[in-house]
Amino acid sequence: MEKKTLASLCFFLIVVFASQEMMVETEAKICEVLSGKYKGPCFAGCDVTCTEQDHLLGGDCKGLKCWCRKNC
Repeated sequence: MEKKTLASLCFFLIVVFASQEMMVETEAKICEVLSGKYKGPCFAGCDVTCTEQDHLLGGDCKGLKCWCRKNC
């Protein structure tokens, strides 16, 4: 009985580690690009411009420029 329990525990751990390894590989990398649609110095509205006009994930003002986030 003890060998079956140990074998079951080992199998369970292998399955758990394998599933976590697959999850790490499927995570998307995020890159930043300058917005092609945002005009003027960036103070507000960058996120809306990136999502609605550039059709990207979102954005932030950095150094008075609008930087959009996208999947690499």
